[in-house]
Amino acid sequence: MIKMYDFRNIDQHSYPIESKVQTIIDGINLDETINGFMTLAVYGRELVGRNIETAEFKKVQTGTGTRTYKNKNKNISSYESRFISSSIVPREFTIKFVLKAKDEQDYFSKFEELNYYLDKEDIQIRFTDDKEFYYWGTVTKVESPQEDNLQAICSISFEVSNPFKFKVDLEKINFNTRTKITKDTRYPLKIEKIKINLKAVGDKLILKNLTDGKRIIFDKNFTADDFIIIDFNDWSIRGKGDENFYKYLDIHSQLEEFGINTFDEIETSLNCDVEIEYREVRL
Repeated sequence: MIKMYDFRNIDQHSYPIESKVQTIIDGINLDETINGFMTLAVYGRELVGRNIETAEFKKVQTGTGTRTYKNKNKNISSYESRFISSSIVPREFTIKFVLKAKDEQDYFSKFEELNYYLDKEDIQIRFTDDKEFYYWGTVTKVESPQEDNLQAICSISFEVSNPFKFKVDLEKINFNTRTKITKDTRYPLKIEKIKINLKAVGDKLILKNLTDGKRIIFDKNFTADDFIIIDFNDWSIRGKGDENFYKYLDIHSQLEEFGINTFDEIETSLNCDVEIEYREVRL
């Protein structure tokens, strides 16, 4: 949402009386931390488009019917375009701000501080009007400041390669052996960790999403007090004594494809207490 403001004229320069949205970078509120920094507007958080892939095909009438050929010579005569696939495009955020200083030394010192917070490949970006969710982005463009009387109006652009936003607070699902996801969400949940505490012995453990068929399989002689922690952030799998459990991961496991969505049913093949930590996802 583009934030609009009331302006007043002081020394022929217009700026907002009070910011109605503030910028938070990696947990640092720039409006509160950098004295003289004020967010003016934020663009790029609304609708998002899609990239599409198409191909040109030609229909040719034969004695046995109609055959379709892909266009390789780019001759558009008698060819038709067909949809192949699509994907959501990255977002681009533009943050317009004003930075005021008391003298030239203070002016450059404030920009040095701003550079310090922005000089990272991956930055967690939040805004106070939607502070329950965050994005990941990278600075791609910086507009040259329009400076006058130690007051600079400038803008920063971020490439947000993953256009989805993620809830700040983690949520948990706890169950024994089987459960149905009742969380009403429009998009698949972002799994952070899965913790499994075994309550039975066995030589194979399968964690299965019964709805889409995806499985995580471990081949090991399990005891009733074994546990497994699967971390989906660094893709580590640990057991007792920080043992690396990748050596027990079955070749038919679908670890990277494993996910959960609204109304999915999850089941374990052995008696286990399971805890799934996740974040809600929105577009």
